[in-house]
Amino acid sequence: MRVKLTKIGNSYGVRLPKSVLTECGFGLEAELDVRQGHVILTPVFFPRADWEEKIEEDLQIHPVNEGSEWRW
Repeated sequence: MRVKLTKIGNSYGVRLPKSVLTECGFGLEAELDVRQGHVILTPVFFPRADWEEKIEEDLQIHPVNEGSEWRW
């Protein structure tokens, strides 16, 4: 796919089509590497980003009884 470079201040940017962003899983950030003259963009994943929400959901289903002992 050929794309045009867009002047942004002293830099240049590339517009990525939404279909490419979706297919590759890009969010609001990307990791940029240059290897042997090639630019490589990789999506940034935050694997723990939703842990707090998941814990809240789990606590609603399985509330913690303070003072009770854990059973393994």
